[in-house]
Amino acid sequence: MNTESYKEAFLEEAVENINSMNKALLAFEKNIADLTPINELFRSAHTLKGMSATMGYDRFAGFTHMLEEILDKIRSGTLAADLEIVNILFKATDIMQEFLDNIRDNNTDTAAGYNEIVERMKEHGADRQSAAKPVILQQSASAEASEVKMDFVIDGAVALEAAAQGLSVYRIKVEVAKTCAFKAVRAFMVSRNLSEKGEIVKSAPGAKDIEEGNFETSFMLGYVSKENADVVEKLISRISEIQKVTVEKFEAVKEEKQEPEDGKDGAEKQRQHEAGDGAIKKGVLSQSVRVNIEKLDAMMNLVGELVIAKIRLDRITKDGTYDSLSATVEEFDRIIDGLQMEVTDVRMLPVSQIFDRYPRIVRDLAAQAGKSIDVELIGGDIEIDRTVLEEINDSILHLVRNSVAHGIEDPEKRELSGKTKKGVIRLSARRDRNSVIIEVSDDGAGVNVGKVRKKALEKGVMTVDKINNMTDEEAVNLISLPGFSTADKVDKISGRGVGVDVVKTKVEAFGGIFRMENYPGEGMKSILKLPLTLAIIQALLVKSGGGTYAIPVIHTIETVEMPLRDVKVIQSRRVIILRNEVVPVLSLAELMGKACGEHEDVNMVIIEAHEKKIALEVEGVLGQQEIAIKSLGEFQKYAKGFSGVTILGDGSISLIVDVQALVENNMDQV
Repeated sequence: MNTESYKEAFLEEAVENINSMNKALLAFEKNIADLTPINELFRSAHTLKGMSATMGYDRFAGFTHMLEEILDKIRSGTLAADLEIVNILFKATDIMQEFLDNIRDNNTDTAAGYNEIVERMKEHGADRQSAAKPVILQQSASAEASEVKMDFVIDGAVALEAAAQGLSVYRIKVEVAKTCAFKAVRAFMVSRNLSEKGEIVKSAPGAKDIEEGNFETSFMLGYVSKENADVVEKLISRISEIQKVTVEKFEAVKEEKQEPEDGKDGAEKQRQHEAGDGAIKKGVLSQSVRVNIEKLDAMMNLVGELVIAKIRLDRITKDGTYDSLSATVEEFDRIIDGLQMEVTDVRMLPVSQIFDRYPRIVRDLAAQAGKSIDVELIGGDIEIDRTVLEEINDSILHLVRNSVAHGIEDPEKRELSGKTKKGVIRLSARRDRNSVIIEVSDDGAGVNVGKVRKKALEKGVMTVDKINNMTDEEAVNLISLPGFSTADKVDKISGRGVGVDVVKTKVEAFGGIFRMENYPGEGMKSILKLPLTLAIIQALLVKSGGGTYAIPVIHTIETVEMPLRDVKVIQSRRVIILRNEVVPVLSLAELMGKACGEHEDVNMVIIEAHEKKIALEVEGVLGQQEIAIKSLGEFQKYAKGFSGVTILGDGSISLIVDVQALVENNMDQV
């Protein structure tokens, strides 16, 4: 079987199982008297063992089998769990993740710390069992003898039916090497190989016993296949640690058999009873589908083109007098909206996909820092485009690391300040119109604003007067300047040369907004406002300098119209007074080097950028519209202040304003 085509699906499912194991381990660590999480751990390890064996990753399969045995001993009471055992289990999950990383990156079934953890698992799993109370396993009726004889009987009806279809029925005896450490894994591989060329119809001992390795050195299988005996033997003998394979063709003799009283249903029940638990049961088909991201991207591009066509048809309807066309456009509009929603939903993933990783990450970082920290997750079911989610993961990781290293105080300091010894890091997500807001907060000491001002002076990032005249909120956001840090030394947790500026740059790169809130002595909050998707967005269309431009709604607060006389000039800068707040004014036309016409009334779009509220003067506001974003490609370097283009209903091209870049290039005016 060519397993390469299944590799990506295997990796995705394996990661999901390892994430489940980490969650279960975190729960178990809090209360090792409750063995409920151990059952979840065992199920995940068992699934990983089967998956990896099927894919041919024998080393990974053997490792998970060993882990499975330890978990089984814990849940059966033969191995007492303690903190050391919990740490070994955590380390084992890390090794499994390393296996997956190596399989993904270089297709090698290896892990650097494999030998060390295997020894620790043997020491704390096998050796301790001798000191614990022994457990007597109930032997199944099908496994009474340690060696299975070749008088293994296969249902004659099955054999006759197989013969009628030109298939052969075999009795197979498989003998595993006495030195084999992973009998269950080898048995699983035998089943996997045979299933490629036929069907297993019976086994002794039962399938469950074989699956769990509850046999001495051999087991029997009833097998139906079109292949000859030599081919069947080779399917098994090529597996390592299989000592001997005996394949014998089974010939059935037709005989009269009285049908049970309840007819055909009874006959079927009888056949199933004769096959016994050894029959290999076929699993239920998965109700979910994994879709290649490239296909999703292609679908999204097509939807973008359809959105453009919809807008153009809408324009034709408004300019023409075709009543029937109007009805057609309404129907077209309904279908496109439905298609767009469906495709967008396919791309959406719950933020729990990344949130669920952080309790484990924080546990390890806190242990390194000598701190005790809990993680609270809120809004894990909020969905966002998978591209945005993947892009933002590193940023959230950095913020979490900063909270552990520089936010949460040492237990002794927390106690002295009247707090609990255990700190809390909270990750939350919520919807806000066409965006998702993710917050990373902690209940630590917050940011020492005085220290920030001092560091800013030392680094010479701005003049003394400007630093002294800054509000505390503005001073806190100096942290997002490149290379800025309040730490006296750089440690491996905070990361050399990596600062909050990286987070800010990443968020703003795909049209998001990043800001921080500081609560001295109580904690710190980082707020990331992100677009739901990067392909189709809501935008405000405006007229300026003779052209039409699109401003992403995520940056807009409101639109206002006022007399020109209400625009004041203070210290050579134009401003307006909006609800008792002084808001600087920038002309969109002037920012693009175009003349700004004089009017008695002016239209302002109030936008938010770089933690500032700004009034963007435009000639007119056309309204809000859904637009499909098209890349500027190689022309991006010549179009500073714009993030892409879209096509309007009349076929003309409109530039999409990059609000963050536009304001950043004109900070001296705000």
